[in-house]
Amino acid sequence: MTKKTVSALALILLPAICAAALTPIVIESREAKITAPVSVSVVAPVLTQAEPAPAVIPAPVIVATDDASRRAALLGTWQAVDSPTATTINGEGTFLANGSATGYTTATYVYNDGYTSDAKVDLTFQWKIDKGVLTLNSFVSDPAHFIKPTHIKRFEILSISQDSMMLKDLSDGEIVYRRRKPG
Repeated sequence: MTKKTVSALALILLPAICAAALTPIVIESREAKITAPVSVSVVAPVLTQAEPAPAVIPAPVIVATDDASRRAALLGTWQAVDSPTATTINGEGTFLANGSATGYTTATYVYNDGYTSDAKVDLTFQWKIDKGVLTLNSFVSDPAHFIKPTHIKRFEILSISQDSMMLKDLSDGEIVYRRRKPG
């Protein structure tokens, strides 16, 4: 890579690097918890012909490190998305303080002839958090045949903040993302 290529690449990546430097980083695992923010330093050339960028104040981050703070952070409405930057919403769930929840998911119905169609399935269910694991159970779905009342879903809470949540499905290891519904 030439010096000009590296400089051009640095200028293209600079906004993302600066945004990352302004966002607090919280590292959490089941074995150890680091609750102090990790600082990130960025050294970049100053462009003399450009106007200075306005100051950016990052949104506060909820650091949920115990079950009580995880329960508090979970309350509200979350959208099911395929990745943190996805625009397609696959479902939604509203979690209430009494341990109940309502929402919907999108299910794919496969016909006998092989054709498929997406169906919106309304849900009510119960939830609880114990030792960092979110458990969903006592499902009632409409249409009723999509989810059995005895179905149980368990997720390890990998991270949860004011705006996003990352979970690990304990049945298959899949990482799933949730984004807080705006408004």
